[in-house]
Amino acid sequence: MLLRYIVSNFKSIGHPVEFTMFPAASSRDQRFFKTLDTKAGPWKALRRGGFFGPNGSGKSSFIESLAFARGFIVNGQKSGKGTGVNQFKGHFSDLNDISTFQFLFFLNGDVYEYGFALDRRQVHEEWLMILTQSDMVPMFTRVTDENGMTRIDIESRFARKNSKERRLAEILKDSVQENQKNQLFLYKLYDNGIKKAEMILNWFRNLQIIFPDSTVKGLPLRLQQDNDFKTFIAESLKKLDTGVFNLNVASDEFDFYEFAEKMDLPNEIIEEIEEIKTGIVSLNGKYFIFLENEKSRTVMIQIKFEHRLNEKAVSFNMEDESDGTQRLLDLLPILFTIKDNSHMIFFVDEIDRSLHTRLSQYLLSEFAADSDDTYNQIIFTAHDVNLINLEKFRQDEIWFVEKNQFGESQLKPLSDFNIQKGQDTLKAYLSGRFGAIPVIKGGF
Repeated sequence: MLLRYIVSNFKSIGHPVEFTMFPAASSRDQRFFKTLDTKAGPWKALRRGGFFGPNGSGKSSFIESLAFARGFIVNGQKSGKGTGVNQFKGHFSDLNDISTFQFLFFLNGDVYEYGFALDRRQVHEEWLMILTQSDMVPMFTRVTDENGMTRIDIESRFARKNSKERRLAEILKDSVQENQKNQLFLYKLYDNGIKKAEMILNWFRNLQIIFPDSTVKGLPLRLQQDNDFKTFIAESLKKLDTGVFNLNVASDEFDFYEFAEKMDLPNEIIEEIEEIKTGIVSLNGKYFIFLENEKSRTVMIQIKFEHRLNEKAVSFNMEDESDGTQRLLDLLPILFTIKDNSHMIFFVDEIDRSLHTRLSQYLLSEFAADSDDTYNQIIFTAHDVNLINLEKFRQDEIWFVEKNQFGESQLKPLSDFNIQKGQDTLKAYLSGRFGAIPVIKGGF
């Protein structure tokens, strides 16, 4: 479970902002949290967190910072390349052009802190720590000094002295030369088969990040291969009054080169596809699965949505469906996935995009109900202020995002405000009591 995340100097985020999934100390609300058995005793962690604020406040920047950190951690970097970090454009001298990403999380009975600091060229700091009965202690630390010299210290809590993994880690730390300073030490450890690094890196790999323009590329194939999943999606769409009463998956095989000629594909795309044995490629808004077999290398799989029109069954293609139905296809797999998985973390940008309030409320309420005895979490952004409802959410699950006078995005939880029993929270928010609302010039 994610417990805390701190980020600085990324897109609209300047100085550090901190997001926490710990319940507010003052809260007496006994809903929607999980008690964790840690080395330092029982800790509580929330299952949901929602961000609200005006357009351009930085809600998406926050999710994008997570996506950048996740990608930088799990994908590795080529030697000699830049880091690709997108920093705050309003320069602050005290940030020294350094961006920081720091995670505190619970994994397999332990609490870890992993973080790194970098500029556009190289990593300057990196650390992995673990919670003991009294404190967080280092497993490894990495620091690059003002002369460009990098020092990495590996502690016994990461690997015992003279163990095979410790000897390998010691060799790897010496390999961080000038052209590898853009690489994370954690990834080098993982890439060389060190199990503890693999465990940590896989926690990041399992973070699921969904943006409004995200489309589940494997969805048609999964619907074709998993009948339980197909039934769940079809029944959910029917239940949620989308007009869809059933789903079918149609496939068609044809020769790749005939297809390439018909689609007038550029040579670079043809060459890229020729290099892969199996893959999914998006072309003109449709997904094509390329397979290496004797008869054909191209399979087009399409979802067919059945409606009842004038008492007849009529099939629609994906592009014929409403934006809301298409958005549900991005989000409903979350509810199916958590039925058989207990350690999933989802970050969803604009969960309410193209959805009626009741549908957004349904998704979030079902997630809470289905995750009651699990470690699953969902963190989302939204514009739909009707979700600011203390009957369905705790105060400390709701966060506001707004920019200060310097254009920096800042976070503050609703739990920072004193809410009287029976007070209309939505009305108080819209009146500007909590901030984080659009200020329309000339008044409104």
